Amino acid sequence: MKDYRVELTDTAEECLLEIGEYIALDNPVRAISFIEEIVVALQKTLSLFPHAGSLYGGIENNETIRTFVHGNYTSYYRVNEPIQRVEVLFIFNGKREITKFIEGIHKKPDLN
Repeated sequence: MKDYRVELTDTAEECLLEIGEYIALDNPVRAISFIEEIVVALQKTLSLFPHAGSLYGGIENNETIRTFVHGNYTSYYRVNEPIQRVEVLFIFNGKREITKFIEGIHKKPDLN
C-alpha cells in the first residue's frame, strides 16, 4: 500500500498561523511545538489512513469532507483517490462555526 501525499491548502496554512499567533500570546514556545504537533499528526495518520477521519455531515452536495481532531482543533480535509492525495482545507478550534467556510469551497468564481 502506497502512502498518500498530505497537502495543506493556503487556507489551512493561514489557519495554522492564526492558531500559532493565538497560542503565542500566552506561550510562544508552545505555539511553535503545538503547530508542529498538528502537522505531524496529520501527516502520520492521514498518509497511511486517509479515511480515518469522521465524515462531516454539513455538506449538501456529493463532496465528501472528513474531519481529523487534534486536541481542541479540527482539521477538515478531502481525499483524492485517483492521485492518492489528502487535501487539508481548514484547521479550526472545534468550537468555531465553520459552515460558511465549507460552503465556500463549492462556489465557483464569478467569470463576468
